[in-house]
Amino acid sequence: MIGFLGQIGQKLADRWVALVAMPGLLYVVAVTVAAVLGQDHALSYPDLSRKLTAWAAGPTLKSPGGAAILVAVVLVGSVGAGLAATAGGRVVEATWTLSGRHVPARWLAGWRRDRSARLKEIADTSADPAVVRRAIERADRICVIEPDCPTWIGDRLRACHVRIDKAYGLDLPSAWPRLWLVFPDAVRAELGAARDGFSAAARLAAWSVLYLLLGFWWWPAVPVAVAAGATAMVRGRLATGNLADLIEAAVDLHGTDLAARLGDRPSVTPETGGRLTTRMRKDRWDPDSPLAD
Repeated sequence: MIGFLGQIGQKLADRWVALVAMPGLLYVVAVTVAAVLGQDHALSYPDLSRKLTAWAAGPTLKSPGGAAILVAVVLVGSVGAGLAATAGGRVVEATWTLSGRHVPARWLAGWRRDRSARLKEIADTSADPAVVRRAIERADRICVIEPDCPTWIGDRLRACHVRIDKAYGLDLPSAWPRLWLVFPDAVRAELGAARDGFSAAARLAAWSVLYLLLGFWWWPAVPVAVAAGATAMVRGRLATGNLADLIEAAVDLHGTDLAARLGDRPSVTPETGGRLTTRMRKDRWDPDSPLAD
């Protein structure tokens, strides 16, 4: 048991170093270079080498105490930057998945909905198959259902819920904890990897913001921020599509297992899904629920 726990601890430590400490250390290096060179000599390697050599030759770093303090400062700075990026990633995830209920998100959602409606009208009224095909492709790039969120990412995840509800009458948020217990380990691993990919893209977007802020003191950080931000958006969309597809596939393949485990007939139809949803929601506002007031 001790060896098993030690292996788990090692894996967690390796993961923590890869996700938090190493990117944080790179950011600390960038901050150090920015502090040494500034804007006027941002790419001057001779200035950087001369100043760092003079600093390393100083009495502070030659003493064991000074070296220990420097190492501690670097470690704290790396961890602090990594934790800031992790927290920022959570904010990015929340921003990507905003609903369209409040302004200005409602304005963006309305704009996306109007674009989708125009394309749907073209697809419904045009007699040219090529025009219909292009309109459908463009509408699906906006959202695979009618848009209701300000971002593509938010709508893709929302579409996952809506399509499962329409297909099976199953409320995904209520069913998901039970489905998770029914899924085989391989399915859980695939879903976990897809979720990790989504979080990693959000963290990269947060790093791009941190490098953009550093650009006020050192302009080479700006192109790094732009590249990281563009990469984060591409990776975020890919990870979202992959996660949504896997969620729908998992429900398609294992929804009947959930029905069987809950004592219903081994098929998921809108009627079955409705009964299971009523049972899992346990909502006092649902007139069919045994908890109804």
